[in-house]
Amino acid sequence: MHLQYDVVSVNRVAFAEATRLQDGVLTVNQEELCRLLAADTRLQSVEVHLANPGEECRIVDVFDVIEPRCKLDGRANFPGVIEPLTRVGDGHTRVLRGAAVVVLNSLPDFSKTVIDMCGEAAEFIPYARTANVCIAARPAAGVERAAYYRALKEAAVKVSTFLAASAADTPVHTTEIYDLDRPTAGPTSSAHLPRVAYVFMLASHQVPTEPNEPILYGDNVRHLLPTILHPNEVLDGAVLAPYWYLGTETYFIQNHPVILDLYRRHRADLEFAGVVAIVAHVTDSERRRSVVMAANLVKETLRADGVLLTKIGGGIPESDLMSMVDACEDLGIRTTVIVWTHRGDGRTDGSLTFISPRADALVSVGMHEEPIELPPMKRVIGGALVSPPVSEPEAEARPAAGALRLRLSSLAGVINQLGAGRCSLEEY
Repeated sequence: MHLQYDVVSVNRVAFAEATRLQDGVLTVNQEELCRLLAADTRLQSVEVHLANPGEECRIVDVFDVIEPRCKLDGRANFPGVIEPLTRVGDGHTRVLRGAAVVVLNSLPDFSKTVIDMCGEAAEFIPYARTANVCIAARPAAGVERAAYYRALKEAAVKVSTFLAASAADTPVHTTEIYDLDRPTAGPTSSAHLPRVAYVFMLASHQVPTEPNEPILYGDNVRHLLPTILHPNEVLDGAVLAPYWYLGTETYFIQNHPVILDLYRRHRADLEFAGVVAIVAHVTDSERRRSVVMAANLVKETLRADGVLLTKIGGGIPESDLMSMVDACEDLGIRTTVIVWTHRGDGRTDGSLTFISPRADALVSVGMHEEPIELPPMKRVIGGALVSPPVSEPEAEARPAAGALRLRLSSLAGVINQLGAGRCSLEEY
């Protein structure tokens, strides 16, 4: 697969009569965008709000974040979600770098997050540095939660595609090429380099996916067996964040830090072997099957010497993660694991629900329960209240415009389980 990103830069967003990108300013016709989304009968009302870096503004009820992108060569955008199912990872993709579509959830949900566009928290929140087009849509009467959430995902990708298409004639600022050669049986100039694969946990069935939840090419991955993906598929719209994601918005699946770093290092100090997609299971038999199959793919098909592993969520996914460590180490594959850290004794291994003694190369993306103080904000996009997280069931909702004391995991993109955040934890 040969994927080319044609990147144009966005510095700020503003409302105007025409939706277009000029001199770094993405102007948005508010009525046009509302009409685009109002055609969905699952939505009762749609509002569009804008937020730029440095503004005294707080965005609450964040459901997902997506980078505006569009295929300009006739290929499908987000296949299986808003367009017919076909493969992605090839061709030209227009990318609006510096912009983001932030879709908001009006229903109570423990996984909703907050974005402050200025202040101390903004130093940690990646979306405080993007020009954000925020979509606030309420469900129509009688629409169930799962149908509403599906409508929100579709709204997010529709707006992403619409905005990127509006910049079709904008001169390209930079071009990025992603092209991973197929492995060969014969010797190559980089044959002496270690081959490194990546095992990407797309979802956890600790919270079961919904029947129509679009995660992999529109599928809810409820019956997914370990599957090899070309890394370009992940980057180019085949994978969306699940409804329950805990720190892994779609934005950083599109800009996957592990995959991009392996691409940067390919043929320099390692060979990027490829990606294996898995999910976390709740029964021992399903977990054993997934672990055996995934480890075999890493060893026998991708021929990897080492593997990076990430998870999604906490608790049960750690059992799958550490079982993968044991299975890969048994096959002679060295493992490195990216995890978040919980409170307790402060040690990474002491905060996990399950850890293998062979997991001796752990990278922590930070302690997700670490508190942070947020000042009052003049302007709020989203609801009037900030709901407590699932870890604080007795807490009360608080006024969104007031001073808040939140955990880092309640801030969008901060404790990012793919390693995209600015937080880490180092043990001595």
